[in-house]
Amino acid sequence: MPLSTPIHPGKVDWSGENPGIMLKESEDGPWSALALFFRVVYSPAGRGHALLLYENPNVEQSLPHVHNVMLSDNDDLARYLMASFIAKLGSFGGVPAFKAVSHLPITGVSASGDPRTRYTETIRSNDLTVELVWDQLGTPTALELPRDLTGTKEHEMFSLLVESRDAQILINSTPLKGRPVARQQAGLETTTAFLYFSETWVSPAN
Repeated sequence: MPLSTPIHPGKVDWSGENPGIMLKESEDGPWSALALFFRVVYSPAGRGHALLLYENPNVEQSLPHVHNVMLSDNDDLARYLMASFIAKLGSFGGVPAFKAVSHLPITGVSASGDPRTRYTETIRSNDLTVELVWDQLGTPTALELPRDLTGTKEHEMFSLLVESRDAQILINSTPLKGRPVARQQAGLETTTAFLYFSETWVSPAN
């Protein structure tokens, strides 16, 4: 869609990267595991990394029973994202696990691989290691989404989407159950495993 003006009049809420993996054991079943990673370069709460991980989205429980956790190296940023963004995403904010999330510190984070073929984010919190693996990557697509097509229905979003047709979430080297399923976004046939690079969320001026 053409740009109406070279300068967006809205307020930038945050900018960075936001890849995710959403798994199901069957097409019509509930989510079996969810992960949403943030590498934020700008926000009102500063910069940093955060990982929202639901080992089981369908229970209102967290540690020590289940890894329904938010890992971060900037606690203010993590709580800003939870309240202002994640709470408004139905698949992440509307499940029982959202109400029970435990906050843990990130002690290490690294990216590896090639987003043209296979890509991995590794996030550590003391004795917990989470690996997010995106495989069978597709052609990059530039997105410019109006608020009615974004997850919050309040923001406009600009991003580079790379779909993944095979993805895994691993906790201490053990893969969680499920696989990505088909998803449609803004008329685009894609999947529930995605790399979002160069992503910016903007509150419109009116």
